[in-house]
Amino acid sequence: MRKAVFEWISLILATLILGPIAGMLPAMLHSPGGSQQTTALNSTTPVLGVVLMLAALGLALIVGLFGAKTVTRPMGMACAGFVLVWVACRTGRAEMIYRESGSPSHAAWMMALEAALLAVPALVVAMLVQRPRPFGNTDEAVVGELQGGFAANLKAVMGEPRALAAVAAAAAGAIVGCAIGSISLLKGQAVFAGALGGIGAGCAAGLLIAGIESRPALAPYIGVMLVAIASPIVASFQYGAGLRNAAITGDLLSVGRLVPMDWIAGMFLGVPWGLSWVSGMVKDHVPAPAKG
Repeated sequence: MRKAVFEWISLILATLILGPIAGMLPAMLHSPGGSQQTTALNSTTPVLGVVLMLAALGLALIVGLFGAKTVTRPMGMACAGFVLVWVACRTGRAEMIYRESGSPSHAAWMMALEAALLAVPALVVAMLVQRPRPFGNTDEAVVGELQGGFAANLKAVMGEPRALAAVAAAAAGAIVGCAIGSISLLKGQAVFAGALGGIGAGCAAGLLIAGIESRPALAPYIGVMLVAIASPIVASFQYGAGLRNAAITGDLLSVGRLVPMDWIAGMFLGVPWGLSWVSGMVKDHVPAPAKG
């Protein structure tokens, strides 16, 4: 009963209270043309834009910690993801940004740089949300559950060839998932494609990290963020001077339709879901760390 009550409180807090507040943050940004079709670094106030995105991640962390501590860690990640969905939905659409920009290629590189700047904070938030041990929880930790500090998690990925392969698999899974979900240029479709990309990354990486003793649980999250960084660069090179025309005609490749926050929100929602599927299949569980 207590758990069910806190599930509802966590979801209401994420979707109806902190989510809408976080969604107001990108609405404060404007493109050089005066519209709200922009991202942090493509806005007229890029420094403020980055600060607002970090503030949004901070709000996601608050509700994520609450959900993880009172219910379960996956619930914490879902609640953090729901907050970031509000942010993503109020952020500009990639094709509109390319259409309005004086230099679409420059806008694409700015989105890549934005994803790179937000990558470490997003990964740290994901790690912190999964750190608390839920009240009264005696369950074992499942495959891909982030434990320990950021440096330790990063070392576990970088020090194991199979873990690096898991990062590559996660990136491939994110691309495939995005391609399946991205069937139009609508904003909701982009967020949905990001979530499917996260699921694909979780499934693909989870199959490889399940048997690794060092538990490189950060691998699927790194894979998604690498795709978020590379996607606008790939779009810029693929279309070159025709990037604006591709945006106008709707011919943008699937990964090029997402902005950084679409990927980050999808990562929080999708990766834990994909990893839970893998955990159910391989039944590879490890003891949770001792309390305290």
